[in-house]
Amino acid sequence: MTRQKAIENEEKARNIATALAGIEEGTYISVRKATIATGAPRSTLRDRIKGVPTRRQSNEHRQRLTPEEESILVRCVEQLSCTGNPVHHSFLRELAEEIRKPHVERDGYHHGKLGKNWVSRFLARNPALQSKVAKNIEVARKEVTEAQLVNWFTAFNRVVKDYGILRENIYNMDETGPAIEYCITDMF
Repeated sequence: MTRQKAIENEEKARNIATALAGIEEGTYISVRKATIATGAPRSTLRDRIKGVPTRRQSNEHRQRLTPEEESILVRCVEQLSCTGNPVHHSFLRELAEEIRKPHVERDGYHHGKLGKNWVSRFLARNPALQSKVAKNIEVARKEVTEAQLVNWFTAFNRVVKDYGILRENIYNMDETGPAIEYCITDMF
């Protein structure tokens, strides 16, 4: 799945969620009105109201990792990426094998290793994770946007709070001095 297709699928899912919430809250008096207002497919809305599972939900039993395990893997990759540790496809596969190991040993029904296309399918299911080509650091610094900085510090703050990291244990890893002090003052 291409990045553009993944973005379109995310938008479609948001439209469906908005339409379903509107129907439940009474904002839209019919499926037709919700479809017109949100652009969500009418047949999909009818199916969700009837309780028909999504394509992804109906195929979960075929996946090697449970949805909970996949969300753990996504969080792990995000944390590694935000700390400057690139996650190569081979390492992603190893992480997945380690995460699924306890239920494989316990249940025994998910035998075998992950398939050769597992990484690409996992990345397609999780478009927030995308492969990036490494760049020269000076070029990369010029291309950073304010939104990317906000996202990085949001993830950084989440890691600091989740693990209870104290201010005195945060060190700046740049040779230019303690610039991070100015960026993390809102956290404490």
